[in-house]
Formats: sequence, C-alpha cells, structure tokens
Amino acid sequence: MANKQLAGKVHIIGVAWNGSEQSMQEFVTKHQLTFANIKDNDGLIFAQFEVPYQPAWVFIRQDGTSETNVGAMDEVTLTAMLNKLGGS
Repeated sequence: MANKQLAGKVHIIGVAWNGSEQSMQEFVTKHQLTFANIKDNDGLIFAQFEVPYQPAWVFIRQDGTSETNVGAMDEVTLTAMLNKLGGS
C-alpha cells in the first residue's frame, strides 16, 4: 500500500464528528487505524471544508488548497489520490 512509499510526504488525520470519545476509540481499534484521530465535537473542521456528512475525505495540498470527496473511497482510488498528493 502507499503508506510506506509516502511516509513523510503525506499525513493522514482522522476526524470524527459525532459520537462519543469511546465510540471513536472503538472504531480506531476495530479498523486498526495507525494514524492520528481527533474529534470535531462542534463541527468546525467539517464546516471549514464543507463536509456535509461522513464518510468524507479532504485532501489538503502543500499550497493550502483542498479537495473534498464525500462518500466511501476504495483502496485503489485512495492510493492514487495519495500518490498524486505525495508527488509520485
């Protein structure tokens, strides 16, 4: 997968919008997520990037511009996007 190839080039942060801290941690554990995850209790991060619901992906480029994709993303599509962002 792209994560080893892109180490140091692309940073992933999971953002949970609703639910408890415990439910977020259970999700992280269940899916064996190895990247940072934070809660957006007041929805400010989701509002900033115009994310109406989950799942969603926000890709932020080094120049500060971003692209929001709402909906699930398969591994092939995600890897292609990360490679694009990572300059591969």
